[in-house]
Amino acid sequence: MLVIVESPTKAKTLTRFLGSPFRVEATMGHVRDLPEKKLGVEIVDKEGGFRFIPKYQLIPLRKSRVAELKKIARSEDRVILATDPDREGEAIAAHIREILSDGKKNKNADARFSRIVFHEITQTAVKEAIDNPHKLDDKLVEAQVARRILDRLVGYKLSPLLWNKLGKRWLSAGRVQSVAVRLIVEREREILSFVPREYWLIEALLKAEKGEFTARLDKIGQVQAEIKNSQQAEELLEKLGGANYLIEKIITKDIRRNPYPPFTTSTLQQTASGRFGWSAKRTMRTAQSLYEEGFITYHRTDSTNLSAEAVSSAREFINTSFGKNYLPKDPKIYKTKSKVAQEAHEAVRPTDINILAASDLKITASNNSKTLPETLGRDAQLLYSLVWKRFLASQMKEAVFEQTQVIVSAQTVTSEKFVFRTAGSRLKFDGFLRLYDRKGRESGEEDENQKQLPPLTEGERLSLVKLLPQQKFTEPPPRYNEASLIKTLEEKGIGRPSTYAPIISTIQDRRYVEKEERKFVPSDLGMAVNDFLVKYFPDIFDVSFTAGMEDKLDEIANGKYDSEKVLNDFYRPFKKKLDAAFKGADRVKVDMGTTDEKCPLCGSPLAIRMSKYGKFLACTSFPECKFTKNILEKAGIACPNCGGDIIVKKTRRGKQFYGCANYPKCSFAAWKKEDIKPSKPAVQSS
Repeated sequence: MLVIVESPTKAKTLTRFLGSPFRVEATMGHVRDLPEKKLGVEIVDKEGGFRFIPKYQLIPLRKSRVAELKKIARSEDRVILATDPDREGEAIAAHIREILSDGKKNKNADARFSRIVFHEITQTAVKEAIDNPHKLDDKLVEAQVARRILDRLVGYKLSPLLWNKLGKRWLSAGRVQSVAVRLIVEREREILSFVPREYWLIEALLKAEKGEFTARLDKIGQVQAEIKNSQQAEELLEKLGGANYLIEKIITKDIRRNPYPPFTTSTLQQTASGRFGWSAKRTMRTAQSLYEEGFITYHRTDSTNLSAEAVSSAREFINTSFGKNYLPKDPKIYKTKSKVAQEAHEAVRPTDINILAASDLKITASNNSKTLPETLGRDAQLLYSLVWKRFLASQMKEAVFEQTQVIVSAQTVTSEKFVFRTAGSRLKFDGFLRLYDRKGRESGEEDENQKQLPPLTEGERLSLVKLLPQQKFTEPPPRYNEASLIKTLEEKGIGRPSTYAPIISTIQDRRYVEKEERKFVPSDLGMAVNDFLVKYFPDIFDVSFTAGMEDKLDEIANGKYDSEKVLNDFYRPFKKKLDAAFKGADRVKVDMGTTDEKCPLCGSPLAIRMSKYGKFLACTSFPECKFTKNILEKAGIACPNCGGDIIVKKTRRGKQFYGCANYPKCSFAAWKKEDIKPSKPAVQSS
């Protein structure tokens, strides 16, 4: 029996579990796709609506591999399709079936092929899948084909319009990616239009019988304190300076902090970004490796469900390694927030709780523990440890904090009353925090929730040590980073777990957004393209419209929508807007500014231009003068090694860093501007 998977690593792992009569072969990825340089979709205009016929073809790099698979399959009476358990995997399986049966759709061909699905590559899961084969899910395939057609219609119909109206033949537009760019552009404009508002905070350092503490002004009489300027602050400071301070009330209660649910694709990418500084692409690449090697469950999922066996093994491990105090009476169940959590049936978790990253071996008291192979690399060790801790912590007891709120009254000589508040907390029981905290701390390390107050009693009189006024200004919303963009995309229903990483990579590759200090900033080109698309296609690139289209694709997979109707409902108004834009839209000039530099060949000013490789300087007399040169963006800092200019550079993958302009003579480089320390002056010898 022939078992077909996508990757050689996955094939190798399955071979360890399956003996004779199974033979496991890999396709080496996708084998068929729409042609790269043309639409690849035949649009037939028939009465009653359009028909959309995809014209798939063999990927050139896979032709020899497909020939090998055909040869192997001829001698096998049964072919088991074991591609990934999602829409894309189902579509790949459908392509393989059609290729190996030479496009014949008959009963004998269908009987020869079977589909199996497993969400973890373990002996038990694979055996259960092989014992329960089923037919390919045609509706799932239909949904994936509809997605590909939809994306092609947008990308390949809009790109020529952008070439025509913006004058750059390397531009392209994507259905989902363009909405992500729109979010970034709109956030940037919010920041640019933001007007800071001044406000003041006043804290008092107070001395009690057994120690000092600070409290913040909360109310002036019965009204919430709102100090708008320095004049109001000075007036209040004068009154408060001579007031009598008294502890009016102390409220103490226990606060329970629940563990986090196990990872989904989105939360895994967000956490790896915040904790390790990883891109979504790097996280998914590492997770793919761990999945294919059999160490974690399928990593493209929006479900927080856990199997009964997984929960049982976690509870047993907790009881053995941490004791009964850390084990809840009942297993914890997490409800999936996603409306259609169908990319996989479980959250991302380890396949075997007894396999630990090397750094975590100290945690367990079990004799059954094994170590994750070091040959997988450092990234795999870090990510596996994160997944393992999050999963195990999700089944541990809540942390308990004793929270104390203190209300202090300040009475002035004129009987005017002011109310100050402060709060403190003490960790009474660490619970899941013994293993996993949001910022990566383990039990015993300082937590932001813990603020110690000295022993205090109600009615106790206090001495004012000093008043601490602070001038503040309201701040604009922050720029998106990878974690916050993925979170927003998920919350708004844009894209699905498998698409977040490609979306982020694509908008950077197209030069529509750039990264500065790990934050996304739209380029001039990105803003121009976004404004053009939003002006002429306001509905199609609307956030709610895109989210609604994702829902319709999900309903196609569930058998509730017909793909032809969904495609027609989209294409009819899209085609009208497209035709109107070609005829009536004005040409757009992307002005990136000029410089004070003169062309060394003809003396004309040099202007900033953009190509698909990035910004450069070009002569304004083009095409008569074709002089160009690279832009050196200075950071305004001297190199600490040689004193040369520090300039902004980018890696081959587009990640920004700071390096010395005198490279290769000087090899100084740093990821962050604030990490560049000024050079120390040389000591003069006498």
